[in-house]
Amino acid sequence: MNSQAIFGAEIQYFRTDPRDWPTLLQRLKDTGLGCVTTYVQWGTHLVGPPDRKHPAGVLDFEGRTDPRRNLLQFLDLVQASGLNMNFRCGPFCCNEMVHGGYPPWLVLGNPEMMVWDWQDRTTQGYWIGRKEGSQPSYLHPVYLEWCRKWLAETGRIIKPRLKSNGGFITMINLDNEVSYIVQDSLLDSDYNPVNVAPGGFYHQFLKEKYGAPGRVPYGRRFKSFAEIAPPRAVPNEIGRDFAWYADWLEFKTWCMCRYLATLRRMHEDNGVTEVTFMTNFNPHLPEGVPTRMPDFERAVGPGGIVGYDFYRGVFLSYSGYHSMARVLKLMNATLKYTWSAEFMAGTWRKNLGDRRVSDDHMRFMARCALAQGCKAIDWFMFHDRDCWGDAPVSSHGHPRPSLEVLRETPRLLFQEIRGWDALVPQMDVAIIYDLPSHQHTAIGDPKPCADNNLHVGAPVMDAVDAGKASQEYLGLFRLVELNGMQAAVVDPLHAATPLKQYPVAFLPGSPVLGRATRQALVRFIKGGGTLVMTGPWPTRDENGRACAFLGLPKAVASARLGTGRLIWRREYVGQDQPEEESLAAIAQVGKWLGRIRPQVRITPAEPVSWVDLKPGGGGHHRQDEVRNLGSAILQRSRTEQVLFVLNHYIEAARFALHLRAVRSGTLIDLDTQARIPIRRGRCVVDVDRKSAAIFRVAGAAAPDAAPR
Repeated sequence: MNSQAIFGAEIQYFRTDPRDWPTLLQRLKDTGLGCVTTYVQWGTHLVGPPDRKHPAGVLDFEGRTDPRRNLLQFLDLVQASGLNMNFRCGPFCCNEMVHGGYPPWLVLGNPEMMVWDWQDRTTQGYWIGRKEGSQPSYLHPVYLEWCRKWLAETGRIIKPRLKSNGGFITMINLDNEVSYIVQDSLLDSDYNPVNVAPGGFYHQFLKEKYGAPGRVPYGRRFKSFAEIAPPRAVPNEIGRDFAWYADWLEFKTWCMCRYLATLRRMHEDNGVTEVTFMTNFNPHLPEGVPTRMPDFERAVGPGGIVGYDFYRGVFLSYSGYHSMARVLKLMNATLKYTWSAEFMAGTWRKNLGDRRVSDDHMRFMARCALAQGCKAIDWFMFHDRDCWGDAPVSSHGHPRPSLEVLRETPRLLFQEIRGWDALVPQMDVAIIYDLPSHQHTAIGDPKPCADNNLHVGAPVMDAVDAGKASQEYLGLFRLVELNGMQAAVVDPLHAATPLKQYPVAFLPGSPVLGRATRQALVRFIKGGGTLVMTGPWPTRDENGRACAFLGLPKAVASARLGTGRLIWRREYVGQDQPEEESLAAIAQVGKWLGRIRPQVRITPAEPVSWVDLKPGGGGHHRQDEVRNLGSAILQRSRTEQVLFVLNHYIEAARFALHLRAVRSGTLIDLDTQARIPIRRGRCVVDVDRKSAAIFRVAGAAAPDAAPR
């Protein structure tokens, strides 16, 4: 994948004055970014109801009724600019209903095709005051027929403008943020009869997964799939029936992926081929909503890609950084390509007050993402528009300081760095992502989209609350990083990242653990690895059936298997909130890390403290931060080594670095060209608050530099 051609930003022609389109496109081109993205919304261009001549409705793409609808003029300007384009034509365009993601008469005239909840009521999507409406049930044949009509209209515009046909359209968005959005808990969706009636898609899914009704592991025997109804309540306790609930979650992913694949085939039937199909995930916590990214990647087809939408606060917190880093690590572990399809550039309000989006925040957020393996960014939004402010340029194209971040980033990655696409983040230890453990969390989560509030509570399994294992998963990443190291995600279901390359792996203990995870861990330990498990001893597989963990007859604090070993601590260690981690927990994880020699170890070179106003007023107070809020991520290829050093403190700090791979040499600052000597593998760097420094590593390799 050519990341340089994907780096881009969003310009929404229908939300800006056509007089400003040339200026906006020129500003974007001047940054060195290669791609402009835009929604092309059905409801935006709809000016009349459907009839025999206009099956998708009367549509205005020429600006006859409003110059802002002149898509064809905008596309001509894009072609003249030399930019590539990501054409985001819905049909639904989730969260964009204020400007007509899809026609209102689809909702008003067809309530039977909408998402239904557990009480058989149509449910609401995003809470948008101007259009409080329902969401289409993705596989309903009425909805899909309307999709076919709309994509036939857009296909006539897309096909002659494809890059492969001499044009400029290189990517097609197979709908935006395909999900059940706000209404996406276990019971909120999707009980539409097309899914759950006898012989519906739910039963098709079960047949596809199990083959025969007698193989369904729900604790009772079924003569036919049609006998099986989905769950319509969250239990207080769960056990042998775990798979019944987990399958309902998995079925929703199956629906979304089938929808994406259907849209892709519609495009292909219209002659839209030789293009990169993509889709994007809205910013939910993957641990609370375990939507399978690899499933979406398969759905968009060979050569297709999936991206994640990153939106954080206007002053990136340590929690916000780790949330973003964990998602990227999971993407690195399970996908062919890691990128952000929407990356916050501005904020969701016009009246900003004190919530300004500074250029240094945008720079820090971008570099944190790049450090953790994000290969390309599409900034959202490039310009101000309704409900959006402090973008890199105004709605008329006036430049703001943050525009420089968009300009410097491609220059840094594709001019200063040699072979950006070949660089790979180097990790020190692994943390296991086990899907059933996180499904246990998701079953009881009443609001999965509240990604700062991970659910802990019902349903209880073997006396363990749902959410505890997911909370431990989140906390372990911070505890490893607070010890100056980096942890990778390993997902045994998708072993793109081999577990055997790490000397130590951490497993958040859970009463339920997938068979693929169990088998991978046995191989890992027998091959010489050390597994550290915190929390309850796993007793069930993904079907809720009793099974022995690692083949051991009972729970043990320590065990040898082959040439490796298991270390088990009954209590969790990672349950604290970010920046409130106990020093004892940090020290305990540091003890387990033991003699590991990380690629780069980072520690504060001196104590970090600051004086600030007391919360609520009333004088000053001194803050001594004893935790290590520095991150060092080394990226390596055959020809290049690049080191990202991140300062998460709210004060400038000096960090001591110990580089495993270099005995003597130099760090070359890629922003300033300043040179910092490395002696005996050590050096000190000085980094401003909430900032990231990027260095080329030059020097003689240490004798033991090769990774395990």
